[in-house]
Amino acid sequence: MIVLHDIHKHYGRVRANDGISLTLEPGRIYALVGENGAGKSTLMRILAGHTRPDSGTITVRGEIHSGLTPALAASLGVGMLYQDPLDFPAMPVWENFRLSGPPRTRPEVIDRLGELSNHLGVCFLPDEPVSAMTVGERQLLELLRLLDLGATTLILDEPTTGITPEQKRDLFGLLSRLARDDGHTVILVTHKLSEALEMADTIFVMRQGRLEAQLAPPYDGEELVRRMFGEAAPQGAGTHALPQIGPGTRLALDGAVFAGPKYHLGPLHLSAAPGEIIGLAGLDGSGQELFLRGLCGLDRMSEGRLRLDLIEHAKTHFKTLRAQGVHFVPADRMSQALFPDLSIREHILLAFPQHGSRLDAFHQSQCVERFDLRAHPDTPAKSLSGGNQQRLLLSLIPDDAPLLLMEHPTRGLDAGSSRQVWEHLRARCAEGATLFFFSPDLDEVTLHSHRVLVFFDRALVAEVPRQNASVEFLGALMAGKKPEAVHAA
Repeated sequence: MIVLHDIHKHYGRVRANDGISLTLEPGRIYALVGENGAGKSTLMRILAGHTRPDSGTITVRGEIHSGLTPALAASLGVGMLYQDPLDFPAMPVWENFRLSGPPRTRPEVIDRLGELSNHLGVCFLPDEPVSAMTVGERQLLELLRLLDLGATTLILDEPTTGITPEQKRDLFGLLSRLARDDGHTVILVTHKLSEALEMADTIFVMRQGRLEAQLAPPYDGEELVRRMFGEAAPQGAGTHALPQIGPGTRLALDGAVFAGPKYHLGPLHLSAAPGEIIGLAGLDGSGQELFLRGLCGLDRMSEGRLRLDLIEHAKTHFKTLRAQGVHFVPADRMSQALFPDLSIREHILLAFPQHGSRLDAFHQSQCVERFDLRAHPDTPAKSLSGGNQQRLLLSLIPDDAPLLLMEHPTRGLDAGSSRQVWEHLRARCAEGATLFFFSPDLDEVTLHSHRVLVFFDRALVAEVPRQNASVEFLGALMAGKKPEAVHAA
């Protein structure tokens, strides 16, 4: 049993945790929910030993502690799985699995990996590089590593972000077995209320740094939303009217072939207009990642041409396209988009050096008022919650960027924050910007796209207009079915 008692953690005037007390018992699955900035991640980082509370106590196995270190938390059986797996992509599976564990030979590591894999019904190739694995597979490997280290209390921070519905089903089945059969304590930190309602034996609701409610089944979904958002609870989906597509061509690809480190994509022939929102659908590794990286110049164009606002490119370079207004927001925030040790203020200075003399005022108007980024400007990026990291990235996009390329635009955001982000993106497109975005959430793709590009087996296989873009149809195309076969069925 773990008891957190009267936990306080303040960052300046921000009360991230304000007197939180809760009890966690073995063999149960808990959900910790709350809007972005509610203090969920801070509380779990305190339990995992990565953040020290200002006051309060943590009791684990009958021992009372004023705070934990990561090493002490691990020795007490507490392990945390973050949104972005803490692995080394260039290293093979078996070497990643061995990290932080006792000294062992390669055969010993492979035997232990196989033992845990067989027990939990998963499978890994020991010599496969982690870079070749999907986000879902990397999460499972990280989970096995925590179990190998003796973790009996498992904290999972937004575990279904970036994984497919099938991978989510497998993950939830595995977590259920760990709790019911092996007596582990499982804590899901999530903004997806449907997952909390589906999985949790108890739901803890946090709001503005406090524990707002502790709910038990049978759950009332409407009460959960009210407890989470209070008076500002989201009111339905609305019409989500898309901006009007403007005249002319913003982007045109003529026989473009994008060359990534593992495969090529193309030749591609397509165009996009000002004001248009184009969703991308596909399982991890199907080609949509290379498509976005090719459009912004991070991966090279080996053949064909790209035309952006009448300027033609036979070769693409990231700096050249960035100077022309192409802005890419990747899914892997901490390694590809943000500098972990730099503060919010320093990120603003890098993105908008012209505002160097008025950084505090710009932070207030751009980050706080526009995107509701609730953190002190001196907070380093690595200390922000996943949702607030995403808010920071969005606030760093220049207002006049004509082409936006986004992976998981609402990753880690609660329902209210997601609605605000899409209101902002649609307003951008109403002013003439063009948006390509990828989301593993097909409901998000169908709701916000004028048309959808579907990728399968590292190829663009279909272009689906909005009126035909149902979740079922897109899912069938993503699984490799031909459009005519889906229509016939």
